Amino acid sequence: MRDSGENQPQIGDYFIPDLCRGQGLLGIFAIAALSAVLMALVNSGIGDFDFLWLGKIALLIFWIALISAMFLCRARDYLLHLTLPRVALINYLLVLLAAALCAVAAEYWNSYWRIGIWRADPVAILNTVLITAIPAGVILRIYYLQQRLHQQQSAGLEARLAALQATIRPHFLFNSMNSLATLIRIDADKAEKTVENLCDLFRYALKSTNSVTLQEEVDACQRYLEIEKLRLDERLEYSWDIKIELNTVRVPPLILQPLIENAVFHGVQPAIQGGSIYITIYRCGDWLCIDLVNSLPGANNNKAVLSEMTSGHQLALDNLHCRLDAYFSGSAELQETVFKNHYHTRILFKPLEG
Repeated sequence: MRDSGENQPQIGDYFIPDLCRGQGLLGIFAIAALSAVLMALVNSGIGDFDFLWLGKIALLIFWIALISAMFLCRARDYLLHLTLPRVALINYLLVLLAAALCAVAAEYWNSYWRIGIWRADPVAILNTVLITAIPAGVILRIYYLQQRLHQQQSAGLEARLAALQATIRPHFLFNSMNSLATLIRIDADKAEKTVENLCDLFRYALKSTNSVTLQEEVDACQRYLEIEKLRLDERLEYSWDIKIELNTVRVPPLILQPLIENAVFHGVQPAIQGGSIYITIYRCGDWLCIDLVNSLPGANNNKAVLSEMTSGHQLALDNLHCRLDAYFSGSAELQETVFKNHYHTRILFKPLEG
């Protein structure tokens, strides 16, 4: 959204919060209550605080806030396609209109209550509108700056995710091409099958998106394992245990494939007899868990195995941790451990709603 108004705001860019819902309305009433207390303190001071006057002014301010919220809520759908200056001006005028209506009603009621005549003082009405104009302008400006800050943070997050994902992709493609080069020399038919899988993998890896379904990620990993199975044959054994519906869960792309690649190249490939990989996906309370367990090539020192397993791939793992943390807003973990000659990696996260 630009100050020049050249861009038209969409529903996600609209700088005024949704006052049709409880949270936005609650914020408006909180501001109204604080404004009433402030005006009462200015009017009488803390020593001679007039609670009756506070009640009267609070009633007027609450009505102005309620009617303003109703106007802004109703106008929201009609203003989405207007330029920013027009949106700001119309919303500002709607708040002043609400203040004028409430002031007129209050003047008529006070006049009838005091002298039994329906009469309104134009000066008092103008006074109420002018007093309302100052905090209304400040609040609208705060809403605008808050929305701009949110947009900048979102853009920075998207750029960060894209940069981290781009760091992982070349590593994935490089190793895939190495596998294909090996198969061409050994078996042309297997190489042809590998090319088909690689085409699907490349298409998936080069997607310009910040999220995919977990089913898409698993499908890509299965293609990768098929490629490695053709290359390693009986030396590679793997199995999946999926206990949830994957199409309803969205994740950043390439969160599992780099871990499986590490398991193949550092756990299975160096072993003379090969090895095995087990992937389990399940729920644990509010958390979704992805467990990846792979055998290790007969090492006796767990610390040495852990160092060897992560050597040369720590950048990818660090990037993966950052991507999970950024995408799930801190509600994600990446755990690694060595136990009984097996390397265990676990991804835990709380799936995002919607």
